[in-house]
Amino acid sequence: MTFRQLYILMKNMLESASDSPATEALLLLSKVGNMTKEQILLLFEDEVPYSISEKAFKLAESRASGIPLQYITGKCYFYGLELSVEEGVFIPRVETEVLVDIALDIIGKNKLSTVLDIGTGSGAIALAIALNTNCKVYASDISKKALLTAMKNAADYAAKIEFFRGAFLTPVKHIINEIQLIVSNPPYIPVSSKLPKDVMHEPHEALFAGNDGLDFYRQIFSEPDLLKNKILIMEFSPDQKEEIQKICNYFGKISFFKDQFGKIRFFSLAVQ
Repeated sequence: MTFRQLYILMKNMLESASDSPATEALLLLSKVGNMTKEQILLLFEDEVPYSISEKAFKLAESRASGIPLQYITGKCYFYGLELSVEEGVFIPRVETEVLVDIALDIIGKNKLSTVLDIGTGSGAIALAIALNTNCKVYASDISKKALLTAMKNAADYAAKIEFFRGAFLTPVKHIINEIQLIVSNPPYIPVSSKLPKDVMHEPHEALFAGNDGLDFYRQIFSEPDLLKNKILIMEFSPDQKEEIQKICNYFGKISFFKDQFGKIRFFSLAVQ
Protein backbone atom coordinates (compact mmCIF):
# COMPACT_ATOMS: atom_id res chain seq x y z
CA MET A 1 0.00 0.00 0.00
CA THR A 2 1.30 3.45 -0.91
CA PHE A 3 0.97 6.57 1.21
CA ARG A 4 -1.59 7.83 -1.33
CA GLN A 5 -3.71 4.71 -0.99
CA LEU A 6 -3.56 4.85 2.80
CA TYR A 7 -4.47 8.53 2.74
CA ILE A 8 -7.52 7.86 0.54
CA LEU A 9 -8.61 4.99 2.78
CA MET A 10 -8.31 7.16 5.89
CA LYS A 11 -10.12 10.06 4.23
CA ASN A 12 -13.04 7.82 3.33
CA MET A 13 -13.18 6.48 6.89
CA LEU A 14 -13.39 9.99 8.30
CA GLU A 15 -16.13 11.35 6.04
CA SER A 16 -18.93 10.47 8.45
CA ALA A 17 -17.16 11.96 11.49
CA SER A 18 -15.45 15.06 10.15
CA ASP A 19 -16.23 18.20 8.18
CA SER A 20 -12.64 18.14 6.89
CA PRO A 21 -11.79 14.48 6.27
CA ALA A 22 -8.98 15.20 3.81
CA THR A 23 -7.24 17.62 6.15
CA GLU A 24 -7.65 15.34 9.16
CA ALA A 25 -6.45 12.24 7.29
CA LEU A 26 -3.26 14.04 6.29
CA LEU A 27 -2.80 15.37 9.82
CA LEU A 28 -3.16 11.92 11.39
CA LEU A 29 -0.85 10.38 8.82
CA SER A 30 1.81 12.99 9.48
CA LYS A 31 1.45 12.43 13.23
CA VAL A 32 2.00 8.69 12.91
CA GLY A 33 4.89 9.11 10.49
CA ASN A 34 6.42 11.90 12.58
CA MET A 35 6.67 13.98 9.42
CA THR A 36 5.29 17.25 8.15
CA LYS A 37 2.31 17.19 5.80
CA GLU A 38 4.63 18.36 3.02
CA GLN A 39 6.95 15.41 3.61
CA ILE A 40 4.01 13.00 3.49
CA LEU A 41 2.91 14.43 0.14
CA LEU A 42 6.39 13.94 -1.30
CA LEU A 43 6.18 10.26 -0.33
CA PHE A 44 2.70 9.72 -1.78
CA GLU A 45 3.80 7.09 -4.33
CA ASP A 46 6.10 5.25 -1.91
CA GLU A 47 5.20 2.12 0.00
CA VAL A 48 4.05 2.71 3.57
CA PRO A 49 5.92 0.77 6.27
CA TYR A 50 3.54 -1.59 8.04
CA SER A 51 4.25 0.01 11.41
CA ILE A 52 2.96 3.33 10.08
CA SER A 53 -0.08 1.96 8.22
CA GLU A 54 -1.21 -0.05 11.25
CA LYS A 55 -1.00 2.92 13.62
CA ALA A 56 -2.57 5.31 11.10
CA PHE A 57 -5.50 2.96 10.53
CA LYS A 58 -6.12 2.70 14.28
CA LEU A 59 -6.11 6.48 14.67
CA ALA A 60 -8.54 6.83 11.77
CA GLU A 61 -10.80 4.23 13.40
CA SER A 62 -10.74 6.19 16.66
CA ARG A 63 -11.62 9.43 14.88
CA ALA A 64 -14.35 7.73 12.84
CA SER A 65 -15.89 6.47 16.09
CA GLY A 66 -16.39 10.07 17.21
CA ILE A 67 -13.34 10.72 19.38
CA PRO A 68 -12.37 14.39 18.89
CA LEU A 69 -9.32 15.01 16.73
CA GLN A 70 -7.76 17.06 19.52
CA TYR A 71 -7.80 14.08 21.88
CA ILE A 72 -6.14 11.90 19.27
CA THR A 73 -3.38 14.38 18.46
CA GLY A 74 -3.09 15.66 22.04
CA LYS A 75 -3.09 19.23 20.75
CA CYS A 76 -5.51 22.10 20.30
CA TYR A 77 -5.09 25.71 19.24
CA PHE A 78 -6.41 28.83 20.92
CA TYR A 79 -5.56 32.50 20.51
CA GLY A 80 -2.41 31.66 18.58
CA LEU A 81 -1.26 29.14 21.19
CA GLU A 82 -0.63 25.43 20.75
CA LEU A 83 -1.97 23.73 23.87
CA SER A 84 -1.87 20.19 25.19
CA VAL A 85 -5.24 18.54 25.74
CA GLU A 86 -6.41 15.02 26.55
CA GLU A 87 -9.59 13.08 27.20
CA GLY A 88 -11.31 14.44 30.28
CA VAL A 89 -10.30 18.02 29.50
CA PHE A 90 -12.64 20.46 27.75
CA ILE A 91 -11.48 21.49 24.27
CA PRO A 92 -11.47 25.31 23.89
CA ARG A 93 -13.60 26.71 21.07
CA VAL A 94 -12.62 29.38 18.58
CA GLU A 95 -15.66 31.47 19.61
CA THR A 96 -14.17 31.87 23.08
CA GLU A 97 -11.23 33.80 21.63
CA VAL A 98 -13.61 36.77 21.50
CA LEU A 99 -14.02 36.51 25.29
CA VAL A 100 -10.26 37.04 25.56
CA ASP A 101 -10.50 40.08 23.26
CA ILE A 102 -13.22 41.55 25.47
CA ALA A 103 -11.19 40.85 28.60
CA LEU A 104 -8.03 42.46 27.21
CA ASP A 105 -10.00 45.55 26.23
CA ILE A 106 -11.64 45.87 29.65
CA ILE A 107 -8.34 45.22 31.45
CA GLY A 108 -6.70 47.99 29.47
CA LYS A 109 -9.49 50.54 29.83
CA ASN A 110 -9.93 49.94 33.56
CA LYS A 111 -6.25 49.37 34.38
CA LEU A 112 -7.04 46.05 36.06
CA SER A 113 -4.27 43.95 37.57
CA THR A 114 -5.85 40.72 38.88
CA VAL A 115 -7.94 38.16 36.98
CA LEU A 116 -9.67 34.90 37.91
CA ASP A 117 -10.63 32.30 35.29
CA ILE A 118 -13.29 29.93 36.67
CA GLY A 119 -13.49 26.50 35.03
CA THR A 120 -10.16 26.95 33.30
CA GLY A 121 -10.07 23.53 31.61
CA SER A 122 -6.88 23.44 29.54
CA GLY A 123 -6.00 26.89 30.86
CA ALA A 124 -6.66 28.49 27.48
CA ILE A 125 -8.34 31.72 28.63
CA ALA A 126 -6.07 32.22 31.64
CA LEU A 127 -2.97 31.63 29.55
CA ALA A 128 -4.05 33.98 26.75
CA ILE A 129 -4.68 36.74 29.29
CA ALA A 130 -1.46 36.07 31.22
CA LEU A 131 0.65 36.24 28.06
CA ASN A 132 -0.97 39.43 26.78
CA THR A 133 -1.10 41.51 29.99
CA ASN A 134 0.87 42.14 33.15
CA CYS A 135 -2.02 40.90 35.27
CA LYS A 136 -1.75 38.47 38.14
CA VAL A 137 -3.84 35.56 36.89
CA TYR A 138 -5.60 32.94 39.00
CA ALA A 139 -7.42 29.93 37.55
CA SER A 140 -9.65 27.25 39.05
CA ASP A 141 -11.33 24.01 38.05
CA ILE A 142 -13.04 21.11 39.78
CA SER A 143 -11.15 18.58 37.66
CA LYS A 144 -7.72 17.39 38.74
CA LYS A 145 -6.96 16.23 35.19
CA ALA A 146 -7.89 19.64 33.78
CA LEU A 147 -5.69 21.43 36.31
CA LEU A 148 -2.71 19.20 35.56
CA THR A 149 -3.16 19.91 31.85
CA ALA A 150 -3.53 23.64 32.47
CA MET A 151 -0.40 23.64 34.63
CA LYS A 152 1.56 21.91 31.86
CA ASN A 153 0.37 24.45 29.31
CA ALA A 154 1.29 27.34 31.60
CA ALA A 155 4.73 25.81 32.19
CA ASP A 156 5.27 25.34 28.45
CA TYR A 157 4.84 29.10 27.98
CA ALA A 158 6.53 30.07 31.27
CA ALA A 159 3.32 31.83 32.30
CA LYS A 160 2.84 32.68 35.95
CA ILE A 161 -0.66 31.47 36.80
CA GLU A 162 -1.78 30.32 40.24
CA PHE A 163 -4.16 27.37 40.15
CA PHE A 164 -6.84 26.25 42.60
CA ARG A 165 -9.06 23.18 42.66
CA GLY A 166 -12.73 23.57 43.47
CA ALA A 167 -16.11 24.75 42.22
CA PHE A 168 -17.37 28.27 41.66
CA LEU A 169 -15.76 30.78 44.07
CA THR A 170 -15.14 28.29 46.87
CA PRO A 171 -11.39 27.71 46.34
CA VAL A 172 -10.55 31.42 46.04
CA LYS A 173 -12.54 32.97 48.88
CA HIS A 174 -9.32 33.70 50.76
CA ILE A 175 -8.09 35.93 47.91
CA ILE A 176 -11.43 37.19 46.64
CA ASN A 177 -10.73 40.78 47.66
CA GLU A 178 -7.69 40.86 45.37
CA ILE A 179 -9.62 39.85 42.28
CA GLN A 180 -10.87 42.62 40.00
CA LEU A 181 -12.01 40.66 36.95
CA ILE A 182 -13.67 37.24 36.74
CA VAL A 183 -13.81 35.48 33.38
CA SER A 184 -15.40 32.15 32.55
CA ASN A 185 -16.62 29.92 29.77
CA PRO A 186 -18.78 27.81 32.08
CA PRO A 187 -21.01 24.82 31.38
CA TYR A 188 -24.29 26.17 29.96
CA ILE A 189 -25.94 23.34 28.03
CA PRO A 190 -29.28 21.90 29.29
CA VAL A 191 -28.89 18.27 30.35
CA SER A 192 -31.58 17.14 27.91
CA SER A 193 -29.72 18.52 24.88
CA LYS A 194 -28.60 16.14 22.17
CA LEU A 195 -25.04 16.88 21.11
CA PRO A 196 -22.79 15.56 18.33
CA LYS A 197 -20.96 12.34 19.11
CA ASP A 198 -17.55 13.98 19.32
CA VAL A 199 -18.78 16.63 21.78
CA MET A 200 -20.22 13.91 24.01
CA HIS A 201 -16.69 12.55 24.46
CA GLU A 202 -15.79 15.72 26.37
CA PRO A 203 -16.23 15.96 30.17
CA HIS A 204 -19.93 16.37 30.90
CA GLU A 205 -19.31 18.58 33.92
CA ALA A 206 -17.77 21.11 31.51
CA LEU A 207 -20.81 21.00 29.21
CA PHE A 208 -24.05 20.55 31.14
CA ALA A 209 -25.57 22.80 33.81
CA GLY A 210 -29.02 21.72 34.93
CA ASN A 211 -32.35 21.54 33.15
CA ASP A 212 -32.02 24.95 31.49
CA GLY A 213 -28.23 25.28 31.39
CA LEU A 214 -28.21 28.21 33.83
CA ASP A 215 -27.17 26.53 37.08
CA PHE A 216 -23.64 27.95 36.97
CA TYR A 217 -24.82 31.56 36.71
CA ARG A 218 -27.38 31.13 39.49
CA GLN A 219 -24.72 29.68 41.76
CA ILE A 220 -22.18 32.43 41.03
CA PHE A 221 -24.73 35.16 41.71
CA SER A 222 -25.95 33.45 44.88
CA GLU A 223 -22.96 34.97 46.70
CA PRO A 224 -23.25 38.65 45.72
CA ASP A 225 -20.97 39.90 48.49
CA LEU A 226 -18.08 38.01 46.89
CA LEU A 227 -18.73 39.71 43.54
CA LYS A 228 -18.99 43.28 44.80
CA ASN A 229 -16.89 45.82 42.88
CA LYS A 230 -15.77 43.21 40.36
CA ILE A 231 -16.23 42.97 36.61
CA LEU A 232 -17.50 39.69 35.18
CA ILE A 233 -17.09 38.49 31.60
CA MET A 234 -18.79 35.20 30.77
CA GLU A 235 -19.89 33.10 27.84
CA PHE A 236 -23.40 31.70 27.39
CA SER A 237 -25.59 30.18 24.70
CA PRO A 238 -27.15 32.78 22.36
CA ASP A 239 -30.65 31.51 23.18
CA GLN A 240 -30.12 32.24 26.89
CA LYS A 241 -29.76 36.01 26.58
CA GLU A 242 -33.12 36.94 28.13
CA GLU A 243 -32.62 34.66 31.13
CA ILE A 244 -29.05 35.88 31.62
CA GLN A 245 -30.33 39.45 31.61
CA LYS A 246 -32.92 38.60 34.27
CA ILE A 247 -30.27 37.01 36.48
CA CYS A 248 -27.80 39.88 36.08
CA ASN A 249 -30.03 42.97 36.07
CA TYR A 250 -30.17 43.16 39.85
CA PHE A 251 -26.40 43.45 40.11
CA GLY A 252 -25.58 46.22 37.65
CA LYS A 253 -25.57 47.22 33.99
CA ILE A 254 -24.97 44.33 31.63
CA SER A 255 -23.40 44.58 28.17
CA PHE A 256 -23.66 41.90 25.50
CA PHE A 257 -21.13 41.00 22.81
CA LYS A 258 -21.25 38.94 19.62
CA ASP A 259 -18.89 36.17 18.59
CA GLN A 260 -17.10 36.00 15.22
CA PHE A 261 -20.23 34.58 13.63
CA GLY A 262 -22.57 37.36 14.69
CA LYS A 263 -24.23 35.52 17.59
CA ILE A 264 -24.63 37.18 20.99
CA ARG A 265 -22.52 34.92 23.20
CA PHE A 266 -20.81 36.98 25.93
CA PHE A 267 -21.74 39.46 28.62
CA SER A 268 -19.81 41.82 30.83
CA LEU A 269 -21.17 43.08 34.13
CA ALA A 270 -19.72 45.54 36.61
CA VAL A 271 -21.15 44.39 39.93
CA GLN A 272 -22.10 47.28 42.21
